[in-house]
Amino acid sequence: MNLTGEQLEQLELMAGLFFSVKEILIALEMPLHMQPDFEDILKLENSHPASLAYHKGRLTSEVELRQSIKQAALNGSNPAQTTMIEFFNSSKL
Repeated sequence: MNLTGEQLEQLELMAGLFFSVKEILIALEMPLHMQPDFEDILKLENSHPASLAYHKGRLTSEVELRQSIKQAALNGSNPAQTTMIEFFNSSKL
C-alpha cells in the first residue's frame, strides 16, 4: 500500500484527532474492503510509512492531552490527579 505524502499527512492528522480506521480510509478515498489489510499495516508493520504516520499522530496528541491533564493535576484537580496516578502506575516496568 503506497500513500502519497499528502495522504500520510492527512493520516497523521486524523489519527491525532482519534478518528477510526474506517473514517480515515473514507477520508483518504480508499476502498473500505482494504480495512483489514490497512489495520494489519498499522498494527504489524512498524516501519511502514502509514504505520509511522498513524502512530506519530496518535502519540503526539496523547502527549498533548497528558500535558493538559498534568497541568490540571498540578492546579489541584482531583480527577486529573487520579488520572496521573493511573498513568504513573501503568508506566512502571
